[in-house]
Amino acid sequence: MSEAGRVTGAARGSWTVVLVLANLLSCYVGYGALFIRPEGGWDTAAIDGIAAAAVFLCVLGTLTLLLTYVPVRRGTLARWWLLLPAVFLLAGVARLIHVEYAYPV
Repeated sequence: MSEAGRVTGAARGSWTVVLVLANLLSCYVGYGALFIRPEGGWDTAAIDGIAAAAVFLCVLGTLTLLLTYVPVRRGTLARWWLLLPAVFLLAGVARLIHVEYAYPV
């Protein structure tokens, strides 16, 4: 194997730190999107906040998924790293669909 194709511990460690921080941020936003409940159908501020957090979770999930694809494709990280951003993306989409049907305008 050539020097350019070899995976070093420094490359793996730096990708790991970046992706762990991105996934922790997604986890924080996901908590707000999934576990905050409005007091009723009249609580439009909470409903709008939940929808905004769900959209932000979708954006973070997509960006983290694309960012994770780079080291996985190069062989620096294992494929299971793609699982967590995909789960966050699906959770954001599911919460948006739930808010749309549970609290119609």
